[in-house]
Amino acid sequence: MINIMDCNDYRELFPLKFSGNISINQEKQLNDHLSGCEECRKAFASAEKIWNLLGELPQVEPSEKLAEQFKLTLRNFEDERTGSTNTFKSLVQKIAGLFPAPAIPRLALIIFLLAAGTGVGYFLHPSEVGRTAYTREIDSLSTQVSELKQMMMLSLLQDQSASMRLQGVSYTEELGTVDKKVIDALLLTLNKDPNVNVRLATLEALVNLSGEPSVREGLVRSIENQESPVVQSAIADVMVLLNERNSVASLKKLLSRKDLNESVRINIEQSIQKLI
Repeated sequence: MINIMDCNDYRELFPLKFSGNISINQEKQLNDHLSGCEECRKAFASAEKIWNLLGELPQVEPSEKLAEQFKLTLRNFEDERTGSTNTFKSLVQKIAGLFPAPAIPRLALIIFLLAAGTGVGYFLHPSEVGRTAYTREIDSLSTQVSELKQMMMLSLLQDQSASMRLQGVSYTEELGTVDKKVIDALLLTLNKDPNVNVRLATLEALVNLSGEPSVREGLVRSIENQESPVVQSAIADVMVLLNERNSVASLKKLLSRKDLNESVRINIEQSIQKLI
């Protein structure tokens, strides 16, 4: 008996294709179908774009509790939709089988985005959704991914592990734009983090954002907060790099400390001379 597949069946192979878990036979069937079905080609291109956007999210190992919570949410979601959206439920189940526990957050986001609006409509029934509307949805998705990156970055900066905080600082480079919340979090890290390496990495990240006046002002204010000789010397170098003449008064106050490291003192004096 010949097994006849319709477009929805082929679209359920998309996640397998993207994750590299598709069999040779399935991939051949999918490629053959895409070559002759314009609507499915459009759906494939759009779904691939979503997948790639999700791939840009920071990969952080979730806790066992988070994984269990998601599995429970997924079961409840499936129970609520029983009998009304069998195709989507089948797709959810197939996607879920592809991912180990560490990938659960990404899977959760995939399911949410597919269910949340025109994304699922175009994914399952592309002819029912206008291209213009879907383009807007993709743009919105890109914005949401950026916001999720920011949330992840802010969360990691509060982690107890210094390595995780370093990872959070590194995510600053992946943010298209930064707002006051991000800048304030970085300045707080520069001033309060107990780990010198985290402070130095944060200082470097802030230098990359020095086009923002609030960043320069925050860097100048942070000079007197620094206790580590390494950070003190580094921030003096940064002031010279940025040609921040407003930092001279703060650098002079740092010089007045009796316990200031002699090498740092010499470096700060040289920095002041370059700035005045």
